[in-house]
Amino acid sequence: MALLYTGIDRQGNIRKGKIEAPDQSTAYRLLVSQGIKPIKIEKEKSIWSRELIKRKPSDEDLSFALLQLSLLLSSGLNLTKALEMLAHQVEDKKISSAIASIKEAIERGEPLHLAFKRVEIFPEFLVEMLKTAERGENLEEIFAIAGNFLQRISDIRSRIFSSLTYPAFVIVLSILSVLVVVKFVVPKIATVLASFGKDLPLITKVLLFISKIIGYLFYLLPAFVVLMVFGKRFVRKEKLHEISLKIPVFGKVFYYFNLSRFAGSLRMSIASGIPLTKALSLSRGSITNSYMRNSLNNIEEELAKGKSLSEVLTRTDLFPPLFVNLISTGEKSGELERMLSLIEELYDREAMRTISFWIRFAEPLSMLIIGIIVAFVVFSVILPITELSAGIKR
Repeated sequence: MALLYTGIDRQGNIRKGKIEAPDQSTAYRLLVSQGIKPIKIEKEKSIWSRELIKRKPSDEDLSFALLQLSLLLSSGLNLTKALEMLAHQVEDKKISSAIASIKEAIERGEPLHLAFKRVEIFPEFLVEMLKTAERGENLEEIFAIAGNFLQRISDIRSRIFSSLTYPAFVIVLSILSVLVVVKFVVPKIATVLASFGKDLPLITKVLLFISKIIGYLFYLLPAFVVLMVFGKRFVRKEKLHEISLKIPVFGKVFYYFNLSRFAGSLRMSIASGIPLTKALSLSRGSITNSYMRNSLNNIEEELAKGKSLSEVLTRTDLFPPLFVNLISTGEKSGELERMLSLIEELYDREAMRTISFWIRFAEPLSMLIIGIIVAFVVFSVILPITELSAGIKR
């Protein structure tokens, strides 16, 4: 039986791999004999169970846990005690188990960011932020930033879902009705018209052609599902994130949110007394888009050479002129924290404005689409029936 393990070798390095053993007890003894102290041993899961069945906690639950952890740390508790208390307070069993696992890993001397990464339920940007933090240093700010961001994302997702549920339901129902008409009603009318020696109207032919295309697309649906599930194995994550920024509306919203979070994280880090170079490293880790994050990989080195922050950010070609100009103004006036706060609020408000506009626009747009579809189908059905009636009268 193949078993997956995670352990610590004699040099204190994290080791992961696969071992063949009849059971977990035998695997444990084999690993110890190889100089590896096992942390976790589990059965190897199939690709389908690993990719499709595995469920992660919601962003809202993760946000609540991180904000609680930030509050416990800011009250003066040390990290292990705060994690122990949080593990007992959280209702979600997966989060509670993950927090307990993180606590055990830290007590064994495992780095904090690796402990969070190993449980595989926390977002990547949190792990990146924790890489730049020492144990017990500025952790409450990091967890507060991550928790507030996840809460904001959860609120936006709920708002969008509640606003689009009705239009989406009506559109889907209309499309299903059209498919039923095209599949069962129009072919019968076409057969009757053919028996009278008449041809179908052009609009009805177009409808039948569209129905054939939709039928072919249904055959491609399994391939589309496989592509969605396994696409990340063939395309680099950074490339996918670069493409996501070019998606109309959604790309702009994600871009604005990342700019806002970068500015907010940098402001909180500077206010906490963290040196600017380390604050930049911490803020870069708060960016969820890996393309944007990797574009900022060398900014600390450039800053250490004596260049200004606005000059360094300009050379990345990632930040809009307004963002850079406000940073430059803050540097010259000695009000960098104030400018960063303004930037955070500005781009956060801009993202919410874009979302609100398209949510308001979605319902009338969906009604217009439905009206066009219904009118098209009605004419496609009525015209052949009219010609059929005229043929019978003759």
